[in-house]
Amino acid sequence: MNAVMLTDGLKVALRPEDNENGLVEREEVAKVVRRLMEDQEGTEIAERMQNLKNAAAETMQAEGSSTKILLQLGVYLMRN
Repeated sequence: MNAVMLTDGLKVALRPEDNENGLVEREEVAKVVRRLMEDQEGTEIAERMQNLKNAAAETMQAEGSSTKILLQLGVYLMRN
């Protein structure tokens, strides 16, 4: 996954701003960490991450969608 997908798509990350040289300065890192640890934004990101974790775990269960699809693929390949 890339930074754009994590920050803009899934909204589970914060992206620090880089300076004119393309480097992220320590003050910017501190600002992003502070937002994650102290702001409502960090709480919302943690909730979205927990939801994604739960959804991924469900798909891997015996009756989950990933397991079912892999089973169907195996049956298909055995027949052909």
